[in-house]
Amino acid sequence: MKFFLLMVCLLGCFKGWAQEEEIHWLTIPEAEEQYRKQPKPYVFDFYTDWCGWCKHMDKTTYSDPVVVSFINRNFYPVRINAESADTVRFRNKVYLPVRNGHKWYSGLALEMLKGKLSYPTTVFWYEPAKLDLVIPGYIEVRKMQGLLVYFTENVWQVAELDRFLTDFDRVFGAGAVKDGPAPDSVSWMDFKDFEAERQAQRKKTLLFLKASWSNSSKMMERVIFTDSLVAAEVRKYFHCLQLDVQARDTLTFMTHTFANAGPANGHLHQLAIALSEKTLKVPGIYFFDEDGKLLERLYYYLDEKRGRLVLDYIGSDAFKTMSWEDYLKLKALETL
Repeated sequence: MKFFLLMVCLLGCFKGWAQEEEIHWLTIPEAEEQYRKQPKPYVFDFYTDWCGWCKHMDKTTYSDPVVVSFINRNFYPVRINAESADTVRFRNKVYLPVRNGHKWYSGLALEMLKGKLSYPTTVFWYEPAKLDLVIPGYIEVRKMQGLLVYFTENVWQVAELDRFLTDFDRVFGAGAVKDGPAPDSVSWMDFKDFEAERQAQRKKTLLFLKASWSNSSKMMERVIFTDSLVAAEVRKYFHCLQLDVQARDTLTFMTHTFANAGPANGHLHQLAIALSEKTLKVPGIYFFDEDGKLLERLYYYLDEKRGRLVLDYIGSDAFKTMSWEDYLKLKALETL
């Protein structure tokens, strides 16, 4: 129950965070002290005093309210002058400055940027996950927002960055995909009709768990489930349901009745709690067999290509005769 109470705090404090006007840049000692108490990823901004694009990024990207809120809530932001003569200590290692002619270079910058010194350069770093992503050059606001969602919503665990940023721009960019069903999108069933349909036509069941505050949930709704090939796989094999984690409806699923769990549980729905096994992860896709037995849980973002493969792997019963790795090898051979 502790996790669900935490979710209330996060959601309740969002408005306050959104009003923050600037990023709370930390020194390395300050960031490390906070990291020891609560591990979170670092975001490093490597700059120089003479770098015009660094100053421009500070005035634009690092002043955007959404970027400010995301970074202050979910990262330890550290700004490093890459031409500093200071000795730096980070993660129990001492970095001495390196002199080249009249210039000094930060030893930490040389190591983290792998000797490729260009400015600005942004580094996302998180030791437990062996995460070390170096992004050279100016990052405009929309791309930075996509990068922050990629990390804060755990998409980095399951999806390629470039593909995700393309999808992010399709949903939140200037030419964003509009709300509303597309002609060939997945058709979602109402829970009140589900049991009768399940008895009338024996199929597996796909349940999409989403949240209104989850950007990657919205992306899956607008990009993945509107893909005609994904929709074709879904229609072929599955009855389809979707549920917002804070839905207020009382509903029946697999002969059991579920309602909203109320304020003590963050207004989360009982079915979302039952599916999540103590830790709420959204978006999530849950697959059930024809008799209602849970087959598989897939957490976080699912792009179109992987989505089609997963739907076929489970829907066609290929999972009964081969591993996921062998299935991917077979599909790769089919495309040759």
